[in-house]
Amino acid sequence: MTEAGSVGKPYSEEDKIYLFLAYFGILSLIPFFMFRDKRADPQKEYVYWHARQGLALVVCAVCVQIVLMVGMIIPFLNILVALVVCVWWVCVIVMIIMGWVKAFGGQKWEMPGVSKLAAMFN
Repeated sequence: MTEAGSVGKPYSEEDKIYLFLAYFGILSLIPFFMFRDKRADPQKEYVYWHARQGLALVVCAVCVQIVLMVGMIIPFLNILVALVVCVWWVCVIVMIIMGWVKAFGGQKWEMPGVSKLAAMFN
């Protein structure tokens, strides 16, 4: 059963919330584990692919944040590191928004630097 609005979309209407959660921080674990065993269905595989991308983005963001927090300890670099932290989180937010745009647009966009980590979450 296809609805008039979902013709040609690689995901079903009920999967929209999971596509949203795929790029919503740690909540990307929900679609990651829900659709992990349903990869035979192309619509479910599409959601799983985006959940992997979102989970990899969260892992990268947390790891980089930890490294930057350690850099804040150095007294003469803490202002520079604070600036880098701000730029880093702006980049992460832009990547999250781009992930949502691409996911709801029916495209698979491999995020630079994140897609290799996402491939390891198979």
